[in-house]
Amino acid sequence: MQITGERALVNIENETFYTKRIDVADDETIPLDALFSEIDSHIENENFIHIELQINGGVESTGTTLSVETNVINLPLRYQNQLRKLVWQEKDALDVNLYMIAENEFESQSHLKISLASSVATYVDDSESVKAKISTWFNEQLEHIVNEQKQAEKEDVGVEE
Repeated sequence: MQITGERALVNIENETFYTKRIDVADDETIPLDALFSEIDSHIENENFIHIELQINGGVESTGTTLSVETNVINLPLRYQNQLRKLVWQEKDALDVNLYMIAENEFESQSHLKISLASSVATYVDDSESVKAKISTWFNEQLEHIVNEQKQAEKEDVGVEE
């Protein structure tokens, strides 16, 4: 799927994108079926999408936020100022991609990691393999976060002794 640079900028500047938030408790199974259902329903929309799983209140509440977004550049949609500088209005055909985002204080120094899941066209053609990639990537990020949390707790205990 492709859109014009002009349409991409309209999406970004006017925040004309579909947004869905799914709340998840720490002890719950991650509802990937609900996430994939939302993606399936809106993936071919000319407006961008932002669908997030808020685990324990999300990154704003010291939890974790896992999300998927469509965009023409690998920056979260909330980074409007940077995106406006990087998207060229004159472009006639920009590929729209599906990105995976993990946010947690233990994810990275910036508390954010973003990775390409696939192009929207690839998702439409072979959604099952892209869904498997998203599931695997989210699991890897959650494992990384848990390991980093455990390491931080060990260091905190070591300091207190």
